[in-house]
Amino acid sequence: MKALKYLLYAAGALLALLVIGAIAFALLFDANKLKGEIERVVKQDTRRTLKLEGNLHLAFWPSIGASMGRASLSERASDVTFASIDSAHVAVALLPLFRGQTLVDQVQLSGLKVNLVKRADGKFNFDDLLSAPAAPAGKAPAAAPAAKASTVQFDITGVRIEHANVSYRDLKSGQQIAVSDLELRTGRIASGMPGKLDISASIRGAKPELDAKFKLATGYRFELERRTAELSGLDARISMSSPALPQGTVTVPITGSAQADFGKGTAHADLAMKVDDSNIRAKLGVESFAPAAYNFDVDVDRLDIDRYLKSKPEGKSAAEGGKGARAGGAAAGDTPVDLSWLKGLSARGRLRVGQLRVEGLKLAEAKTDVRAANGRADLAPHSASLYQGTLAGALALDGNTNRIFLKDKLTDVAIGPLVRDLVQRDVIEGRGNVALDVQAAGASVNAMKKSLAGNAQLALRDGAIKGFNVGEALRKAETLVGSKSAQTQAADRSQKTDFSELTASFVIRNGVAHSDDLNLKSPLLRVGGAGDVDIGNSRIDYLAKASLVGTAQGQGGRERAELRGVTVPVRVVGPFDALKYEVDYRAVATEALKSQTTKKLEEQLGGKGAIQEKLRGLFKR
Repeated sequence: MKALKYLLYAAGALLALLVIGAIAFALLFDANKLKGEIERVVKQDTRRTLKLEGNLHLAFWPSIGASMGRASLSERASDVTFASIDSAHVAVALLPLFRGQTLVDQVQLSGLKVNLVKRADGKFNFDDLLSAPAAPAGKAPAAAPAAKASTVQFDITGVRIEHANVSYRDLKSGQQIAVSDLELRTGRIASGMPGKLDISASIRGAKPELDAKFKLATGYRFELERRTAELSGLDARISMSSPALPQGTVTVPITGSAQADFGKGTAHADLAMKVDDSNIRAKLGVESFAPAAYNFDVDVDRLDIDRYLKSKPEGKSAAEGGKGARAGGAAAGDTPVDLSWLKGLSARGRLRVGQLRVEGLKLAEAKTDVRAANGRADLAPHSASLYQGTLAGALALDGNTNRIFLKDKLTDVAIGPLVRDLVQRDVIEGRGNVALDVQAAGASVNAMKKSLAGNAQLALRDGAIKGFNVGEALRKAETLVGSKSAQTQAADRSQKTDFSELTASFVIRNGVAHSDDLNLKSPLLRVGGAGDVDIGNSRIDYLAKASLVGTAQGQGGRERAELRGVTVPVRVVGPFDALKYEVDYRAVATEALKSQTTKKLEEQLGGKGAIQEKLRGLFKR
């Protein structure tokens, strides 16, 4: 027993000596003497310059810890700063190390600044820090030791980051993102243990333009052995500001959950968010981390896209916009179109919107399947209800050629309100079908219009063309017989030409839609015609030829049998918002005179057949 007692005394004395020695070492050891050696080793191994400007402090009991003041690290082989920090502290509990546990009391960082750069060759300015150091010349790398099951348990009481700033630049695309005022706090970080995360930051960017504030609070849990992590009770809020937004700022609250499996390289989230009056449910997923591939299923109750688009400058007409485009390609007021963001994107999913407003159009139950790959996105099939009819078709966006393809069919739609909402002009009424099969390419909306190509068909019933009354023109033709010039009048919305049927087809080349098969029918009229609709320059030049086949009373005229069969040429010309109608009454008078002369000959010679017999007899002589 005495031996044991003496042994315990000796052990206690030894422990006391070790403690006293550790305390004395901590008090007498000056870590700052190592600063020069640390900077030299970093320079030698990484070709980066490390500057330890602040003091170093080491602690050994009751935890092993280190604190440092201001420090910075340069870019490789450069004096440009890659990262810097105002202060940092980390401490590891000593006694748990003897039990195979790594228990970090807390990690604190303040004033962190990091400048991330993606070079034109696709490499990052930190790639060299992630690669293993090269073996000395002439020396083969040492064989890796046999893997052993690790019994070390990773456990951090918490992480705190304050006043951090991170910037990112892509030298090839010009994209820039700056994260400032980054604040992060975590609870316990240990495998299988729940924790709480709070993070906030301000974000500004270019290409795309971005100015936002971000706050997030969520619970988390991760499993190191299974390489999985999950977020629960996620509550985030994003506030985005832009001069393009009508209200200047929009705030988006987001709730939900997310999971990730880093072993399989997959992740998915189930989120709910509200943007102004829009309630959105979204299931988002990553099918593969490398290469990145995404999937989604998004359901929106209502969405007004026009609310977030810049309105046209007041007082600027479509014709003026066309002139600006002709003068300089993508002129002031023109909208750029850049589909290059599709390159490298791999995604598939579904999108449904209960009520949708876009470019003035109102749609209901809009839905589409989306697939993006190889620089191209296909929104097909897509469908919607609109203006008492339906829409169905396919839309494709090609980021490789900056080209858009559209193939749509509108069935049994009310064309009047559709046109009024789309172009803000009251020019036509009726109900029927419209088919489009077109494509366009260009760097702006105006360039797209001028490159438009394809074909279109129109078939309407029981409607009217507004701005001009052909029946009234026929009535005037009777009183203007002998007129030696055409008469021109501006479009008058109080005037209209009714029809029971209207069909036309268009061949579109270089933004100009040509038609030569207009066929308008009514109890009074038959109208054919040919001409061009210049979509790129917002102008029209179309010659319609109207013939009287019935009574004129239904169109505001009087019954004039002598005008039946007479063709009235009506040229529609001018910019879309200032159309003019030219009626060639001289041609009408000439044709009317021919018609009357022929009719009198028929009466004198015994009818139309008699005239033909006389002519045949004349030529036989």
